[in-house]
Order: sequence, then structure tokens, then C-alpha cells
Amino acid sequence: MATRGAIHGDGAERSPELLHFRAFEAIYRLGSLTAAAEHLGLSQPALSKSLALLRRYYGDDLFIRGKQGMRPTARARLLAPPIADMLRIADGELRAQAGFDPASSKRVFRISCSEVGAVHFMPRLVARAAMLAPGLRFDVVPLLSQQTESLLANGEVDLALGAYVDFGTRVQSQALYEVSYVCLVREGHPRIADSMDLAAFCREQHVVASLRDSMHAYSRVEQTIIDVAGSAAITLRVHSLLIAPYVVAESDHIFTATRHVAQRVAVIPGLRIVDCPLPLPPIVVRQYWHSSQATDPAIAWLRSQIESLFLGDLRT
Repeated sequence: MATRGAIHGDGAERSPELLHFRAFEAIYRLGSLTAAAEHLGLSQPALSKSLALLRRYYGDDLFIRGKQGMRPTARARLLAPPIADMLRIADGELRAQAGFDPASSKRVFRISCSEVGAVHFMPRLVARAAMLAPGLRFDVVPLLSQQTESLLANGEVDLALGAYVDFGTRVQSQALYEVSYVCLVREGHPRIADSMDLAAFCREQHVVASLRDSMHAYSRVEQTIIDVAGSAAITLRVHSLLIAPYVVAESDHIFTATRHVAQRVAVIPGLRIVDCPLPLPPIVVRQYWHSSQATDPAIAWLRSQIESLFLGDLRT
């Protein structure tokens, strides 16, 4: 066990600084000295020095190496929440003071959205950035709704895009547009012509994308089909909204999707769009950010670009 008392040459005990707490947060979150060093852009010896100072200051090992990586001690688990809060406040204030110059920035924005969301949002956003902020980079990561609030809160994600239920009072959002549902069927479907009523819909076989995410707006589609047609009507479940259209193009299945999705994939040969008879309300697509990042000028700039490109959007 370390003993408290890191001493400078002048005899004064050195207190932890912001960079030391960043090292703590990265090790706590990533569970690895190597991964934490890479995340912070430090050498591993430099990171180890920061951890050694914290261990002496708090008189505790803080992290113990085990089979699952660097595991936090009980003291570290107590320290983690206030350190995370301090870093969020510090980062918000520092970024607000520094401002943001998109023309010269080299920042990497991490955006969380679904595969379909990336197909819809990223081409135009990247094109806009190429004109206004050519040094920016983007990382698109999967949207896991159960983790979205914490990912936004700790800065692992700058912005989330999608149609989800309320993430809580600390996550702010802006509605961008509404989009309704339609059905995709194949050209030459033997029983479906230019339109389809609910009775005809219920007689057919359906493919759905089971996203395993009860907070995603699309999850209501599967349940509504079961409610009106019975569970036997769903004869195929796939894990992605982008797989189902290929099945429909070569079968007599029906795929219910938002109009944006349908218009994107209708370029696949053999597909056509018909109105959806299901009693499904339109979904509202939003951008989400954490209240602690509300004053970050870089994220505010990103939000403004997305608003400019997609507010009231009806294009594909």
C-alpha cells in the first residue's frame, strides 16, 4: 500500500493536477494502462508516473492488475464520480474560453447513430465539413440507447442522432424532422398491386429488423405487426434494417420501414414502395447532447450544421 506524501525537492507535497485526474479517469474507464495512454496521447511511463502520484497522494493503490485488466479499488470507485464531474466542468469551461475555429480545427467528433442513420446523415455532413472545416474528422459509433446518457456525459460521444425515447433530464435534444412508415414489396408481387389494405397486409409474410433495442422507435413496428396479424406473420427476423430489403427483392415478404429508409434502398432492383396500412404514428428524428456539453462551442457548431442540413428534412 502506498503512503501519502509525494514530496517536491522544496519539501512541499505535490497535489494532483488536471492531467493526473485525466489519467485516473482513462484508466478507470478503459481498464488498461496501454489503452489509457493511447487515448490520452501519452507514453505509458508518463501515465504510470501520474498514477504513482495519485497513489501516494491518496494512500491507496487505486487500481490492481488482474485477469480482467486494471481493476479499481474501493477507494477508486468512491473517487470516480467526483473526478468525472470535475473533468466535465473543467472541459466545458476551458472549451468555452478557447472558442472554436472550424477552419483550423483538427478535432475528432464522435457521433452515435444507427447504420441507417449514418447512411442518411454522414454524406451531407462530411461534405459540409469539407467546405467549412477541412481538418475535422468523424468517428461514427453504434448507438446503444441504454448507454447513451453515460457516453454523452463522459464525453465518449459528442452527439447522438436517431429516434429514441427520452434519455432523461440531463440529455437535451432537438427535433429535426418527422418521417412516416411505408412498405417495401417486390415488383411483380402476386397479391399486392399499387395499394394494400390492412386485411391484405395481415395475410402476407413479413420480415422485420429486430434491433434488440426497446428504446428505438422502430421497435414498435414488430409489436404492431404481431398485434394486428399475429406472431406467425413474421417469418424472418434480421439484425439490420439494411438486410431486409434484399430479402424482399427476391421473395414475397413485406418489409415495413420509414420512408427515408425505403427511398434509400428502393434503388435495389426489383423493389417498390406502397403505403403502409398499419396504425403507426410518424417517428421524430432528433439530435441529442448532454447538458454538460451545452456550452462547448465545437459541439454547438456541429449541432448548428446538423440543424442547417436536416431541420425539416424530407430529402433522402
